[in-house]
Amino acid sequence: MSAPLIWIIIPFVFAVAAFFLQNWPRLTTILTTTFSLLLALLAWQFPLGQASRLGPWTVEINTTLVILGRQLVLIDAERTFLILLYGFGGLWIFAARVAKAPRHFPALGLAVIILSVAAIAVEPFLYAAPIIELAVLISLAMLIKPGKPVGRGILRYIIFQTLAMPCILFAGWAASGVEANPSDQVLLMTAAAMLGMGFAFWLAVFPFHTWVPHLTDEAHPYVAGFMLTFLPATVFMLALKFLDGFGWLRELPALPQALQITGVVMVATGGLWALFQTSLPRLLGYAVIMDSGFSLIALSLGNEIGLQTFAAAFIPRMATIGLWSLVLSQARANGLELTFSGMRGQMYRYPVLIAGLVTSVFCMAGLPLLAISPLRQAILLGLVEQSLPAVIWTLVGMAGLLISGFRLLADLVRAEEPGWQIKEKLPDGLLILGGIMLLVVLGIFPRIGFDSVLNLLAGFTHLP
Repeated sequence: MSAPLIWIIIPFVFAVAAFFLQNWPRLTTILTTTFSLLLALLAWQFPLGQASRLGPWTVEINTTLVILGRQLVLIDAERTFLILLYGFGGLWIFAARVAKAPRHFPALGLAVIILSVAAIAVEPFLYAAPIIELAVLISLAMLIKPGKPVGRGILRYIIFQTLAMPCILFAGWAASGVEANPSDQVLLMTAAAMLGMGFAFWLAVFPFHTWVPHLTDEAHPYVAGFMLTFLPATVFMLALKFLDGFGWLRELPALPQALQITGVVMVATGGLWALFQTSLPRLLGYAVIMDSGFSLIALSLGNEIGLQTFAAAFIPRMATIGLWSLVLSQARANGLELTFSGMRGQMYRYPVLIAGLVTSVFCMAGLPLLAISPLRQAILLGLVEQSLPAVIWTLVGMAGLLISGFRLLADLVRAEEPGWQIKEKLPDGLLILGGIMLLVVLGIFPRIGFDSVLNLLAGFTHLP
């Protein structure tokens, strides 16, 4: 049996079957959660491409599956990516009922995760572009609210994600020409420009970022957070595959500076816009833009520390956005207005909910003793050796989100008649408490799981 069959083909058939069970939401949630976590467990236990023992039997999972003349290849170095995607995917699906997500979210969310794995596995890897486009089209069924007009954010989301596909495909064609004729500077610059445009559309790079805060404001917060977590994770892994696969791309003199400038602009603009926000979903959108900017800065450092910091950010990023999205979803389900003024004084009614909101905001801002803080510090230390102005603008962006967090905290504790009137239910609060504990533990002990997450980089042999 092959790895693509186990982690792509069979799960996709399962997701399609689960979609037709959406009238039984509890059953669908249990089945998809169990199946996703089982796939993560299998990836953890069984190495790919080599024999392993299962009781009295010897099991060997092949790495390659050929479909329509194209290969799906999952090598052993990609097991960590499988564990993260299916593991966190299972947790997202498990919390969907608490978040009051659409009833078809478990099946379609699992399908998006499966297509993310397929995008990483397909060879030649430029064919990842149509697969990601398919995942985007599937996500529309979760993002669009039945009976309501489609908002600007969702329209811009589908437009920009769709524009990325021809850019990547054309860049792949041009890159093949560069490999055959490295001295053709026109073709080289064309390939680099189209590749840059494609990833800029995918990652909502400035100035193509305007759809992100609109999307979080228009769509269900939990669904929007899910797409803004798993889609960028997949795209960043594809970016590493392009860098690892094309020597001429790695050797472009302007690449590190372009990544650094783009990342700093995203951090600064995201933080400054966050400073003036009063909408909590929009604030989440700008925080996601900032986080993507930090990932680009980490890659721009061009050294081992930058790559390790980039890989180590996967778990804190998924956990923080997941907690923030869950809190916003529960707040909306409780009839709260998702604005600073709408949340005024709610600390005395929903203390666990508010604790989760404050923790996620300050974690994304890089407050010490929370999960993302050590990663922010590592990036700043690497950046200060290369560009002092870049450090200053990065700190300005971080300060913008941090000040916005303190503004939010001031509203949360302000009440005309202070007094505890607890309204939240314990089962709903347990997931939030678990998320808070995870972010605090990862902030105090950042080395937990660090070496395991670094296995994400094991397959990229040509990177620093």
